[in-house]
Amino acid sequence: MDFNVKKTTQEINRGNRLDILQSDRLRKERTHRLIQKGALLEKYFDIKHLSIDDTEKLLKKLSPIIEKARENQKK
Repeated sequence: MDFNVKKTTQEINRGNRLDILQSDRLRKERTHRLIQKGALLEKYFDIKHLSIDDTEKLLKKLSPIIEKARENQKK
C-alpha cells in the first residue's frame, strides 16, 4: 500500500472515530436530559401511577395552557 493512501485511510478512520465519539456523547447527553425531565414530571405532577399513554394524554391537555403562559410571558 502506498504511504499516501495509507495515511489518507488513517485520517478517514480517525475522522470516523471522532464522529462516532461525538454522536455517542450527544446520545448520552440527550438520554441524561430525558431522564432528568421525566423525573421532574413525576415529582411535580405526581404521575408515577400513570401509564406512558396516560402521561402523554395529560401533557397534551397541559400543552395549550403552557403555550398560552409562554406567550403572555413574552409580552
